[in-house]
Amino acid sequence: MNKALVIISLGLAFALACRPQTVTDLSAKYPLVTSYEVRPGILMTPRYTADSQVCQMSIERQRGTRSGVMLDSFMSDKLVEEIVDELAPRSDRGKPSPYVGLMLKTGGVTEMVNGYEDISYDVLDGPGRERVVVISWVHRTCKEEPEPLALQDYPH
Repeated sequence: MNKALVIISLGLAFALACRPQTVTDLSAKYPLVTSYEVRPGILMTPRYTADSQVCQMSIERQRGTRSGVMLDSFMSDKLVEEIVDELAPRSDRGKPSPYVGLMLKTGGVTEMVNGYEDISYDVLDGPGRERVVVISWVHRTCKEEPEPLALQDYPH
């Protein structure tokens, strides 16, 4: 009898652990993040001000796509320029600052800074062909969000 009870308990625990996760289940456990696919496999994730204006956009290649896993997250300079021109047109940027084209290198990361009066965008390149673009509106303050955990604090 005890053996049957243990087997039934294990089966029930396994069934509960393997049940499909619904939108409701995931929303209860994790915050919802909205991204837009600006090109196939390239996502733009916006941040907003308190009055719902875009204050920042990050652009990066999606690693897990409908066609498989893409380990190389590189985007060409031409593609970056095309997407930035679409999301933050030159007519909206204002006059260039002295920092347009400034390149900073820290460890294995290179940052190309492109500052303007109203909008700036940075192109960050990592050591393994990772590339992320961040567009920021200079005169807009993003609403407060919870601080992300430091890398060493994430569960392993």
